[in-house]
Amino acid sequence: MTVRKTESRVPANFQASDLGEASVAADGRCALISFVTSPLVVGRENVYVVFVTDAGLAAAAGSFEWTFTENGGPPETQTTQQGELSYQPKSAGGLEVVVHILGAGDVEQASLSLEQEIVSPNVELETLIGEARDQPGPGVSNPDVARELVNDHNPYYQAVALQTPEAGDGFRRFVFGVVFDGALQRTAAARKQHLDELAASFNGQSADFVNQVGKGAGVCGIRLALLAMTLPGLLDFTELPEPFDKRALADEQLRQTLAALGEEQRIDLFNLVRFPKSNIARCAGILEALRDRYFPGTNFNDVLTGMSGTRAHWIIRHFKEGPLIRT
Repeated sequence: MTVRKTESRVPANFQASDLGEASVAADGRCALISFVTSPLVVGRENVYVVFVTDAGLAAAAGSFEWTFTENGGPPETQTTQQGELSYQPKSAGGLEVVVHILGAGDVEQASLSLEQEIVSPNVELETLIGEARDQPGPGVSNPDVARELVNDHNPYYQAVALQTPEAGDGFRRFVFGVVFDGALQRTAAARKQHLDELAASFNGQSADFVNQVGKGAGVCGIRLALLAMTLPGLLDFTELPEPFDKRALADEQLRQTLAALGEEQRIDLFNLVRFPKSNIARCAGILEALRDRYFPGTNFNDVLTGMSGTRAHWIIRHFKEGPLIRT
């Protein structure tokens, strides 16, 4: 199966551009999506995914031929059996990404291209990291996480906005804190491995969906069941008992309920957490939904600072562990 189920559909009510930087075929049969929005950064790995949403094209596809050309130089070509590939830019300048969807006899069925810019690592951040290394005292707590957030995800968390606007920047700061914590809890490689294992549960390589969704997914560590509760028509809002021994059984039941959703709905949830852009956007939506449910009418500036941060603490607990029944 060359076109996997996880690359067979863009989530319902979303567009390819909601997932990342995208190039969509003129006939709408396929799309190329980049995890990182241009500009990319020299030496930082980026992931590209091809969605083939047309059944006829999917049936004809046999392999994917990728060509990466930097600054008009010699192209680097790779062929894959699945529509996903990582690439690490080598020098500042321009990058052209072309993917050919090949059929029997390596005959081209469709092609997609994306032009991106490559820049050097953020100078200010590298200076801070260097100074922290050379001088005593507090510095950059985790250079790898700082590089990921500044170089890769900055446009995504800077763009978050409330459905109901309010004064102050508390919401954006709160979202950034959750993104930072998610990246801090697991390395990019560990997050990628978990997403690969979750994808395998759809693509016939594993039947472990219920166990895999027990962990938060993607850069923010989003629980798929909680995401489903905040999207229309998927799961009813279900609170879990706070005591851990009771919560474990209730969470297992909730994951079984999630697994009973239609496969297309579950694939959509997976793809929304798979891509950093949509992961961060949905994280923001979940945090707003939790605030509105448990602390309605409270400005996010007050969520962060009022009551010694108790409200912020509870929203984070709901996000990571629940939502929970507050007794």
